[in-house]
Amino acid sequence: MDFIDEINIGNLLKNSVSMTFKNTGFGSYRVSSKIEEHYSSLRKAITEGIDLIDTSANYADGESEILIGRVLKDLISENIIRREDITLVTKAGYIQGQNYRRAIELKKEGKLYSDTVELQDRLWHCISPEFLDDQINRQLERLGTDYVDVYLLHNPEYYLESAKKDGMEIHESREIYYERIKKAFIHLEKKAEEGKIIYYGISSNTFPEYADDYSFTSLEEVINISKSISENNRFKFIQLPFNLIESGAVTVKNQINKTRTVLDLASESGLKVLINRPLNAITSKGLVRLSEFSTVPFSEKDFINQMKLVNQMEEEIINDKLPDTKSDELTIDKFKKNLKFGKTIEEDWKFYGSIENFNDIVNQNFAPKIAVITDTVKEEIKDEHLKEIFSGYTKEIYKLLNFVSNYYKLRAAKRSGFINSLINKKLDERYHGLTLSQKTVLLLNSVKGVNCVLVGMRNEKYVEDMIPVQGKDDVTNAEEIIKYVSMEIQNAET
Repeated sequence: MDFIDEINIGNLLKNSVSMTFKNTGFGSYRVSSKIEEHYSSLRKAITEGIDLIDTSANYADGESEILIGRVLKDLISENIIRREDITLVTKAGYIQGQNYRRAIELKKEGKLYSDTVELQDRLWHCISPEFLDDQINRQLERLGTDYVDVYLLHNPEYYLESAKKDGMEIHESREIYYERIKKAFIHLEKKAEEGKIIYYGISSNTFPEYADDYSFTSLEEVINISKSISENNRFKFIQLPFNLIESGAVTVKNQINKTRTVLDLASESGLKVLINRPLNAITSKGLVRLSEFSTVPFSEKDFINQMKLVNQMEEEIINDKLPDTKSDELTIDKFKKNLKFGKTIEEDWKFYGSIENFNDIVNQNFAPKIAVITDTVKEEIKDEHLKEIFSGYTKEIYKLLNFVSNYYKLRAAKRSGFINSLINKKLDERYHGLTLSQKTVLLLNSVKGVNCVLVGMRNEKYVEDMIPVQGKDDVTNAEEIIKYVSMEIQNAET
């Protein structure tokens, strides 16, 4: 199929924005072409009927798009699907990773993209036409396609956050903000005319926020911008966060003089709405995962014994074993700096808050330190007996971390049980046997104005969890249930 044929077929099938979805979409935030499990998960999702895939230029630094391109190419070549069977959504705006490195070089040459927002080290943002042009070309290559169905500006409200830090008046910052969006939309209209995209839109975390919030993005204003460009514009999609706790999409009237919610206005305007973070709620107490948790019994006595064992092993290694080796001071200092797992856990284990927060701490703090220890032993320690001691010590660290994980999983399971009980008070009994994640996605998909709920499915187990709710009848009182659960959780927290 050549370029013209593929575009014509895509446009022929999709030019009326007749896509209804009402099912689960494959969210690709944490997937990568470097992990084969992610390949099999996406492949399974598509063959099981999931036909919308959402990604972005910055997801896994482009590896997410590469993975999607691989899977689509394979399935198309095997005659399992056609390209036009899939609604492919991607985004741009973040300057991170390889984009950041290119931007640094461009800045040195005095050629940096206009209107770049330099938020912090290694995180910039931009939606200028020249940046979008660069990104679209790179993304099409990574995805292995001649066009994408939906192209979204990715969290453009970063500009407002930057302006707020700089002390700019809100009215001035919003004027600049919407002017930047308009320039981007004009450019995306051109890309649509070229056939590189079919529709475009915005993914913003602040669509559901209160209208007087500094970083609020007004859908009403965005619609007006699109109409000022053309009555036949290609602005047809928005994406926003919505879940059982963050319920602003149905509770906050922030449109048309505060008489409509963002979902109300989107529905009235014929826009398609994609929901992100359906199972990951950001609360004042941190991230809450809206799913079931497998648990094992937690024995505080056994945990304390394990903590004492790790402490003892660390003391012996630092005070007895290392001095007997002929390691240099730099190596010894590196061990002393990192061999503190027992002491750290002893001081902090009751204060990690939640399993989600603990998992973040493991990934950001403990795992890198374990890697440093492992690499240093491999590269610097010659004594085989000491290597065996370190190997045993590493295993005991993992046991200790598993104890803490089990403690917080039990707490999370209790929390999930509480949320489940709230839902079941108002949910038809025929749905009670579903998992919490299934109920959540079904409820969100049942809300008027929602077209597709995006769920991260990095392994086949997550795909299998979502398949049973594909195509299920809407829950008629879904909005009532979501408002009730959200209010009860807020009351419980206070």
